[in-house]
Amino acid sequence: MSTQPDSNELAAAAPLPASMWRDRANRYGTISRLNHWFGAALIIALLAIGLYFEDMPRGAEKLYWMKLHIGIGTLAFAILAFRLLWRLSNRGPEPFPQSAGMRRLAQAMHVLLLAGIGVLIISGPLGIWSGGHAIDVFGWFSIPSPTGRIESLHKGLEIAHKLSAKIVLIAVVLHVLAAAKHLLFDRSRLLGRMIGR
Repeated sequence: MSTQPDSNELAAAAPLPASMWRDRANRYGTISRLNHWFGAALIIALLAIGLYFEDMPRGAEKLYWMKLHIGIGTLAFAILAFRLLWRLSNRGPEPFPQSAGMRRLAQAMHVLLLAGIGVLIISGPLGIWSGGHAIDVFGWFSIPSPTGRIESLHKGLEIAHKLSAKIVLIAVVLHVLAAAKHLLFDRSRLLGRMIGR
């Protein structure tokens, strides 16, 4: 009897080919899947914290939640920026069959979501800096303001940040509803695309 491993055993032991990391016509690659799930967790956490303290009166409790939001947001900046750049440079799988109107709506929703995230990760730090403050990350380190206080810019960035947060929240809800439609009504293999099956 041969002791040589068969082709299935060799395939199982071999490292992932480079093509597994990039998107393909029928599923998302490993990097896109990691970007999606990790990015979604960060965005939902930041939205939840931001919306929670938004209407709080000034005080120690609001300051605590603001610092938590800023700390997580700063650490998440590189991850979310990479997510945006990766999505812009990779087409993703072919869309599931659906009407032209639904396809355009899905594309618009993805653009809205990505644009909203882009505005959030830019307006967040610039809003803090233009208020004349350093960005403090849990007391571990701080990033001083390169601009100093610019009142008119600060107010505009605060408005942009709050408005973008609400737009992203709506886009996330629509995204979840669209995923539920694909899974429950269209019986598409959406989940398989997003977990690598």
